[in-house]
Amino acid sequence: MTASGLQGAPVTKLWLTGIGLASALAGLFGWRHNLRLQLAAAHNGLQFWRLLTSLSGFSTWPEVLAALVLAYELRVVERVFGSRRFASFLVVAGIVGQALTVAAMQLAGLRAVAGGPYALLLACVCQYWRLVPRSYYVRVAGVAVPDAWGVYAAAACLVAPRLLVAAVPAAAGVVAGMAYSADVAGLGRWRLPLWMASLARQWLAPVVSARSARTDADVASEHVDAIAGMFPDARREHIAEVLRMVGNDADRAVAMLLDSS
Repeated sequence: MTASGLQGAPVTKLWLTGIGLASALAGLFGWRHNLRLQLAAAHNGLQFWRLLTSLSGFSTWPEVLAALVLAYELRVVERVFGSRRFASFLVVAGIVGQALTVAAMQLAGLRAVAGGPYALLLACVCQYWRLVPRSYYVRVAGVAVPDAWGVYAAAACLVAPRLLVAAVPAAAGVVAGMAYSADVAGLGRWRLPLWMASLARQWLAPVVSARSARTDADVASEHVDAIAGMFPDARREHIAEVLRMVGNDADRAVAMLLDSS
């Protein structure tokens, strides 16, 4: 059993808040056109800030809803990675995804693509597919399907309605996620500086964290102790969360931690 809500996922909570706030402000002040990544404006108009704003929010509320549902489901990735690595992953995926998007636009002669963190979300879906066990099944309309179906359904609901303009950033995100998993050019090993993580923990954690007093109360303490000895740099709360995800199976928890290290 996994922790409920956004417990253990402060970066995801901050990300969800940012997507909702940026989308709401863009709609309120008529800035939605600034969310699109327009190649001519970025190059000729020197509007390089579009590379950042195009990752901040969405221009339509159906997109916002689908993105928030998807990002919420992907909180599991942060729980497996740990917050510092997950934040580092988002930075890497954002940079690589935007670079691939711009390159694809130039090759295909596209003037603009849909705004929104498509690349970040699809890169996270790649990590979810790689990390989360697919041995759990739930019944939907009488049919047994993997419990991860909700993540892929949310991703499809996000991309499909605007496929013509969202395909390029979404595909760029998939490639960025695969490159991160394969540790191409050391992407998977890069981390945010410790001083930056320390500042974030000091100033942002009290705002976004919803830490529970429970840590490993519902998992076998001997498993937590044994795994902590194998992964001395991992926090006990992180180990306990992974154990909950895999039904207190120590072998599978070790495999997931090794796969995500």
